Amino acid sequence: MLLPKIIINHNVRGPTSFQELKTVNGHVCATFREACQKLNLLENDAHWDISLADASNTGQPQQIRTLYSTILTTCFPANPKDLWEKYKDYMSEDILHRMRRINANSNIQFTSNIYSEALILFEDVCLIIANKSLTELGMIAPNRYSNDIFDR
Repeated sequence: MLLPKIIINHNVRGPTSFQELKTVNGHVCATFREACQKLNLLENDAHWDISLADASNTGQPQQIRTLYSTILTTCFPANPKDLWEKYKDYMSEDILHRMRRINANSNIQFTSNIYSEALILFEDVCLIIANKSLTELGMIAPNRYSNDIFDR
């Protein structure tokens, strides 16, 4: 059986502008990083996804947040927001359980305030590791003000 030959051209010959360098298969990418990802020149986040999935099966939320903080501050994943969205429930479970216990209500579900509190804890670790805020690392910023009100 013969397999089809796949030709990937990683070179842009004779570009006359930066716009042409960001063009992949006729689509103009927003950033050079995006263009490199489409050309498979950069590593994707599959390795980090697998690591977080494994941690989510066995680890405590604090451990998962610490792992993600380490990944974010030292490994620079391509799409940190996607990883957050995929694993934010696992990273916020302890906060959800605490809210259920404090309010004596087992029906409380995840809310933006719970996620924001997890982001605050997560950002605090990133500040310790790399002295960088979440926005500097390509993530969304936690809403510290609303969580202060929430805690009261």
